[in-house]
Amino acid sequence: MNTFKRKSLHAAVLAGLGAVGFAGTASAVNLAQDGLGSVLLYPYYTVRADGGGNSTAYYDTLISVVNTTTSFKAVKVRFLEGKRSAEVLDFNLFLSPRDVWTGAVTRTSDGARLVSSDNTCVVPTGLFSTAASNTLNHFKNFIYAGTPADGGGTTLDRAREGHFEMLEMAVFTAAAATAAALHNSAGVPANCAFFQANDQTPANLGLVPPTGGLAGGSSLINVQAGSDFSYDATALTNWSTITQYSRAGSLTPNLSSGDVLTSTIFRADGSVVTSTWTTGRDAVSATLMAQNVINEFVLETGTSSGTDWVVTFPTKFAYIVVDPAGPTNLPGPFNANFTNGQSCDIFGFQFWNREEQSPGVTTVVLPSPEPIIAPSFNQFCYETNILTFANSNLLGSTNLYNIDPTASALNPTNRTGWGQISFTQAATVAQPRLQRLQTATATINGAAAAGGVTHLGLPVLGFAVQDFSNGNVGGVLSNYGGLFMHKYNRPITNP
Repeated sequence: MNTFKRKSLHAAVLAGLGAVGFAGTASAVNLAQDGLGSVLLYPYYTVRADGGGNSTAYYDTLISVVNTTTSFKAVKVRFLEGKRSAEVLDFNLFLSPRDVWTGAVTRTSDGARLVSSDNTCVVPTGLFSTAASNTLNHFKNFIYAGTPADGGGTTLDRAREGHFEMLEMAVFTAAAATAAALHNSAGVPANCAFFQANDQTPANLGLVPPTGGLAGGSSLINVQAGSDFSYDATALTNWSTITQYSRAGSLTPNLSSGDVLTSTIFRADGSVVTSTWTTGRDAVSATLMAQNVINEFVLETGTSSGTDWVVTFPTKFAYIVVDPAGPTNLPGPFNANFTNGQSCDIFGFQFWNREEQSPGVTTVVLPSPEPIIAPSFNQFCYETNILTFANSNLLGSTNLYNIDPTASALNPTNRTGWGQISFTQAATVAQPRLQRLQTATATINGAAAAGGVTHLGLPVLGFAVQDFSNGNVGGVLSNYGGLFMHKYNRPITNP
């Protein structure tokens, strides 16, 4: 069982929000209920080929971010490959009030790149030049191909799938900066060169702390395969109360950089739990903690249906390191450092068909590729993982774990239903530790409680994609699909 423990304040019902909850959330990291925040998390990008066998049907990942406020925003945009969240590209984006920026991750001969025809100012200013010689916008392997080698591969192919994030670093208020960012009637900012000139002298931007109000989305589109899976970014509010500006290309800020040390969870039973932590890293992770990930699957043969689940751990990078020697005493809920190309955590899986029956599948289906040590249990070994059903592999991922609900139950009714991932890891020879973060004291419902509360599970995000194919219907290609965000169970218990 993976756990977090910290000093906590628990309001039992939503009726108490006026007295307790709203006051706590004003300075606590939380999942934005309205989709607007100062941090946007996008669980998946890909430029891989469709897994249906068409090796030239490549995905593009379309991206948008919207500034819904009247403030000027300086935003760090960062792309992270999927095995251990090694950065492959970042840049600084300067949004004017009510501005929208769009771009797309596309495939190159050896990797991926980010393209955009948007006019909003970025640094470096030449990032999206259309010149044939421009490689600034190509994803880089500098980090994961460096020393020490992490065993996950060094080629740029590794950067073809992963996840990305946008962090509001600050609001800029200096008159010269706001004037430079404003778009004229033709939709062109006045002076993007101003931001390039001041990227390392941010005092000239007149920075104040982030205020939120960002929204975003992404589409995984594969024209040749007839697929388009679109999702909203997950928004976090109150990530930082200080300015977090850094030059373009810097590895900071990241999700560990926030100075807010409290997290607030709005639970399904109407209760609100606010926990206090020693680092911003743990506050963000606690906000995303879930013991169960829940979604549906469809594998109907009549429509050649398939299902993939994206399972991303956006803060895992902050707890693990590259360690050829293997697992050590980690500071958080994850089990193992990144060793020989993997960092694995156990998960359980159970499914039910649409008639509420569960065959109780316990047979392990080995992932592809298999872990270094063949497991006697299910494992997610990367930071961006694809759980595919019955070898669907709709997204063409190489960070793949296959599970087949029909393997031990041939009844056709078991080809549709819903499933549940469980992060309730027990200690084993291969997985020896039960990770905890804890303090000696806590308050629950305003009363002191020894030992704090326990946040169960792992910090996780993602969604399910399903596709359907009816072949050629009346001369029209009849492929279609859908995307469904995961649902979560977030138990928080007394010790």
